[in-house]
Amino acid sequence: MSKNLKIAAVGVAVFAGLLVAYLAGYETAKTADLNTATAQVAPKPETPILAQNTQSESNGEQLVAEITAIDPEDVDPASIDWAAMKARFKVSYDPMMSMGWGGTNHLAENFTEQEIAAYNKLHVVPFNPALDLVCQQKSDDNPGSVDGVLMSCEPVFSRPPHSYENLDLNELADLARTDAVAAVILGRRTPNTEPNEKTAWFTRAVALSGKSGPLLWLATNEHAETDISGAPNSQRYLQFVRNHLLRRIVLERLAADLNDPRAEPEVWSQRISEVFDEKDLYKVGEMVDQRVDQH
Repeated sequence: MSKNLKIAAVGVAVFAGLLVAYLAGYETAKTADLNTATAQVAPKPETPILAQNTQSESNGEQLVAEITAIDPEDVDPASIDWAAMKARFKVSYDPMMSMGWGGTNHLAENFTEQEIAAYNKLHVVPFNPALDLVCQQKSDDNPGSVDGVLMSCEPVFSRPPHSYENLDLNELADLARTDAVAAVILGRRTPNTEPNEKTAWFTRAVALSGKSGPLLWLATNEHAETDISGAPNSQRYLQFVRNHLLRRIVLERLAADLNDPRAEPEVWSQRISEVFDEKDLYKVGEMVDQRVDQH
């Protein structure tokens, strides 16, 4: 069995096993808590501002930068300085994975052709950059503002949503068994209250495509809530964080095994000591190793 097919085969077992084997003794978080916390999984971009033309002008004429055409197939994802990109956007994740939130960070002009090509090599659903922002003034109850004026901005993407987005879940599930794009879209549309099913569709997309991107998209958008400083005395919230951390570590490890240069399993593994008791650290680490080794 190929490496990628093995990932799909153990996808559900990995996460179900982690949670059942270790966290069965903890109280299950309420749906309301999950919905509230998951909405905060990654920092959203700052308040959108009006898009501006950044090209310089001289003597009334625009200076047009020379553009060197590239062959996207020749771009190696490992050649991209992903750390520098994250620093540029002041985030801790690949900003191209947060396209659903809108804002100036999604404008095509903020990314190089090489970065976009590298992203597309790693992901099943291609990057869809925003060409412009459409902004309009809002009422006083809107918290965002641009130069003191309350505004709401929506990105205008270069391509419309994929046609699969219009399918109902049953139609999408039929396609997702053999179509990696359908599997990713179905994974995104699966409720956060069904984490094992959600994970199963993303791992299927990896098996069908051989691409690691779906693993890190899931990790970034659904399992980034691993900070217990907000509610250190809440047992229910602590359990919620443990769930997400275990899932995040396994996803990062699997992505690293598939040579995704953005994967940071060591960073997330270090956080185990922050949310698990010292007496449990060895057992948890051994269990994660065991599950990842099965792929």
